[in-house]
Amino acid sequence: MTPHPIPRYLSKPSFYFLITILLFALFLPAPFAIISPGPVTNLLSKGMKISGDSERQTSGKLLSLSVFVNNPDSRPPGILVLRAWLRGDSVVLPNEIVYAEGETTKVAAARGKKDMESSEQLAAIAAANFLKQAHPDEPLNWKLSDINFVMKNVGGPSAGLAFALSLITKLSNPELIAGRTIAVTGTITESGLVGGIGGIDQKLLSARSAGATIAVIPQVNCQDITVKTDGLKIIAVKNLNEAFHGLLSPTIAKSLRCSS
Repeated sequence: MTPHPIPRYLSKPSFYFLITILLFALFLPAPFAIISPGPVTNLLSKGMKISGDSERQTSGKLLSLSVFVNNPDSRPPGILVLRAWLRGDSVVLPNEIVYAEGETTKVAAARGKKDMESSEQLAAIAAANFLKQAHPDEPLNWKLSDINFVMKNVGGPSAGLAFALSLITKLSNPELIAGRTIAVTGTITESGLVGGIGGIDQKLLSARSAGATIAVIPQVNCQDITVKTDGLKIIAVKNLNEAFHGLLSPTIAKSLRCSS
């Protein structure tokens, strides 16, 4: 039996129909979330204010990293989804992976704000605990109410480690940054444990674009990195103590690299 031959070319009506369908699909709303590199905030000059006279002079930049993600109520058109795939600096995920079923923009914004406020408080407590252990004979000359975080248009818990390190820098150890541009991301607990975050590739791209030469990240996120990090030294940490000493000591920093 001779198989039915497969035509090499579509007929003109079929071709035009296919093109119409493809063009139509490019402008249809798609149920995807696009995660792209977001803005950075230098916490040593913006994003945080300290009342009183306890703040020390610092030099350099400590950058908190973020990502852009469309809200759960929006549906990006197919052409934006395709563009995100082609650009290579963004990740496209089904909405249900990023947001809970039925979650609205209002609910997501409230959750992000709540997580950010919790992160700020945890970071301040972690910094206070760290400084008490490092200098047990020196009383703290500041209290939690002296700290005012003023990050705009950012939510979630992933700036916790950056908040804690910036507090330690501005309140006790300005030599921690010492004129360098350092990017930081990671959640934190009261005891200083550092937890993983989402969008690590996009955050590292933001760090490089902002001129950072060092990025401090959660150790658990090493396995998620797929972008090239040339020119960016990675310090992968499990706690605040490792982050602090990794920034002070090149030898310790070398031991905290992501294993290949």
